[in-house]
Amino acid sequence: MLKNYKKLANKKKQRNHLSQNDSVQLSVYFCTWLGFLAVTSEGFKKLGGRKLIEEYRPQEFIELIPKANELGQLLKMHGDVLRKFRNNVFHLRENTEEIERFFCEQPSRLEWAEDLQAAFNKFFSAYRILCQVHYLINGRKEEVFK
Repeated sequence: MLKNYKKLANKKKQRNHLSQNDSVQLSVYFCTWLGFLAVTSEGFKKLGGRKLIEEYRPQEFIELIPKANELGQLLKMHGDVLRKFRNNVFHLRENTEEIERFFCEQPSRLEWAEDLQAAFNKFFSAYRILCQVHYLINGRKEEVFK
């Protein structure tokens, strides 16, 4: 969603305008990206990402702790506002106050959301690699992603 949003945002920047269809898609991609990011954030918090690594994963996974800490720090910054944004986009509301608040109170939230997305990408990429290595070492070849 982020990739599609950025592609259309760049198109708008280059042409200084978008077709009606592209404008609608830009908005859909944008809101969907932030909505998915909010749900991923809520899941990470609910599962206790850091605690999960410390208590329920093999010792090798401990190297993920700094990445989990980075996610935790980013989520503390604006995670609740992102959750409210998502709720107001995906649940019918009579006013758009929370959507507007996401951007108006702190314009840098879009940069923060991109940083959060990048931090999740780094975390899950490293987690996936550690899982694959663990599966191979422990003879669980049927669990290795193809």
